[in-house]
This record gives sequence, C-alpha cells and structure tokens, in this order.
Amino acid sequence: MDTITILQIGLGIIFIILVYDSFRPAKNLEQLSEADFKEKMKKPNEIALIDVRNPYEFETNHIKGAVNLPLSKIKRNKVEIPTNKDIILYCQTGIRSKQAAKAIRRRHKDLPLSHLKGGLYSLKTQATSAQKKK
Repeated sequence: MDTITILQIGLGIIFIILVYDSFRPAKNLEQLSEADFKEKMKKPNEIALIDVRNPYEFETNHIKGAVNLPLSKIKRNKVEIPTNKDIILYCQTGIRSKQAAKAIRRRHKDLPLSHLKGGLYSLKTQATSAQKKK
C-alpha cells in the first residue's frame, strides 16, 4: 500500500468516528416516550422542562411550563442549567435535545437528564400554540 491509500483510510476512519460521536446519545440519558413524558409532567415541581429550540420556534409553539434555553447557548455555556430538579429536554424532533444533553452532561455528570424521544412531533396532543393564547 502506498502512503496516499493509508492516509485515505485513516481519514475515512476519523470521519466515521466523528459521525458516530455526533449521533450517539449522552450517557445516562433517559429517552421518554409520550406516555412516560405525560407521567413525569404530573409532578411539575420535581422537573425542569427545557425547550432547546430557537426563540422564534418557542414563541410559535411550546409546551406549557417550558423554559426556552436554545441549544446554541447551552453548547457555549451561556445559560444556567437548574441542578435542583430532574431535567427534561425537548425540541421539534429529538435531535437537538440529544445534542443539548451531551453538552449538559459534560458539565453536570450526575444530573438526572431525560429527553422527549421524537420531540414535539411524537406528541399526539400538540403543544400550546401562541395564537391560541391571544
């Protein structure tokens, strides 16, 4: 094998590792089904519900009682994460909430973290719409 082939194989392996790392879930991240999510929501004093979408998405549609802490700010450590409650993260599809969980897990190793699997799309009953409030 020549040097270029070895370099190409090495770069391919690095690429695969990076892709895998970006899609694997955070350690000890509980994945909540719709039923599990609704059960946890029955005890609002014990949880902090965090919407990790952008502010304009949050204003359009969100779950009542949620706080908007965008993923971009979580990744840059620009927001304060409540550490006295169990954290439930959600977004539109569940992808950003998993990314947020990984960023939070780097700073808070033992914080109880869960996310709504499938995001808002997984809920049969839609979240609170801003237009309905007006």
